[in-house]
Amino acid sequence: MAARQGTQSNAMLYTLITFVALFIIATVCSVVFYIKCEEYKTGAEDSKAKLDEVARAEKSSLTKVVGKPASGKSYLGTMTQLVDGLYTIILGKEVPANTPATVKFNEITMATQATLDSLGADVNSALGKDGALLAHIADLQQKLEVAREEIETLKGSTANLQIDLNDASQQLGQEREQYLADLNKFQSDVDEIRDRFDGLKETWQNEMNDLEDGLKDKLEVAKENLRKKQLDLEQTEKKLEDTDKLLGEALVKIEKIKPRPNIEVQAFKPDANIVRIDLQNGIVYLNVGTNNRIYRGLTFAIYDRNQPIPESGEGKAEIEVFQTNEQACAARIIKSDKKNPIVKEDIVANLIWDSETSNNFVVAGDFDMNNDGRVDSDGRQQVVEMVERWGGTIMDAVTVDTDFIVVGMTPKVLTRPSQDEIDIDPMAQQRYEQSLRKIGEYNALIKQANDLSVPVFNQNRFLYLIGFETLANKNTGV
Repeated sequence: MAARQGTQSNAMLYTLITFVALFIIATVCSVVFYIKCEEYKTGAEDSKAKLDEVARAEKSSLTKVVGKPASGKSYLGTMTQLVDGLYTIILGKEVPANTPATVKFNEITMATQATLDSLGADVNSALGKDGALLAHIADLQQKLEVAREEIETLKGSTANLQIDLNDASQQLGQEREQYLADLNKFQSDVDEIRDRFDGLKETWQNEMNDLEDGLKDKLEVAKENLRKKQLDLEQTEKKLEDTDKLLGEALVKIEKIKPRPNIEVQAFKPDANIVRIDLQNGIVYLNVGTNNRIYRGLTFAIYDRNQPIPESGEGKAEIEVFQTNEQACAARIIKSDKKNPIVKEDIVANLIWDSETSNNFVVAGDFDMNNDGRVDSDGRQQVVEMVERWGGTIMDAVTVDTDFIVVGMTPKVLTRPSQDEIDIDPMAQQRYEQSLRKIGEYNALIKQANDLSVPVFNQNRFLYLIGFETLANKNTGV
């Protein structure tokens, strides 16, 4: 029994302790909750005070911006109403529903900017693209006033122009009437002239018909006479051919009896004589001077006085004039023959030079002036310069006025090139054709000389007859 009571006492003790602990915990929690509630209450009051202060400040700002709100609307509603009004005024269209104010503002800004851009140069550059809209409107209003004034001025000018135009139209009408009157008169004159022309044409036509008939008769008579004359001419030509044949046969017979005159006689004419000799110094003196057109550098060939000039033209000596006076000249001996020395009264000659006239020369062919076996590219030019320097005249073609012809070697005809050679050298065909033309011209010149009885001298005879053969062999150029 005693043990059981002890157990119950312990249980009650444990229960009491638990109750006391729970009570203490509840008390502590109540205290903590109370403290927190007081803190939250104080914070809520502070927040309310701050919110009231912000609300008062915002109300003051809205009052300054919006002013007095519209009846039955808040400040924000009044602001929205004002924005919608500006949207309608500026864009001229209804406000779309449920559209934020920012979207409306952006639309107004874009439309305003597009309008300014479309104005282009009309926008005042001082205001710029972002200038105040009213400032742009005022500027455009000013420009509009200026444009109106200009329009009024143009109206005045147009009125003056209209008056001038009316005057010009009136004057033009008068001139047109005068022109029509002149035109009618002119037409009347033309009709009169046409009538006269038609009459003259008819008369002329009749006369021409009569004349044509007469001319036809005369033409028939003339044709008949012409036929008779043609027959006579044919008979005469036949007689002329027979006469030419007989004349040719007679000339052949005469040629056998009397030789033809020497056409080269002029080339072998002496030009001067040796009057004094200084063999010790190699100098001779001639009986011609500056009065005979002698000058320094002129060369001569010397021939025996008692013998004719040989047909080859080669002389016994060659000399070159180095000093002149009016009546005589001195020349140095370039070449001489010891077996046949120069003597007094020997004759001198130069084919080119003449004391009284200027001989006409034609030069053709290829020349080897220094006898090295090769054609000189400027050989012909050397001969031409020599002829001109010594008083001769160069002609381009053989005529009756040509005195002498100097020819070089006969031009060579190149071998006709093959197609392969032409492919390698495109100029080969041109050179071949050029050689053909050159030999053709050369042969034609020789034929013309023979036909006109003009003496022809080759290079050696030419150099012999001017006393320059020795100098030509010494020098590569003249």
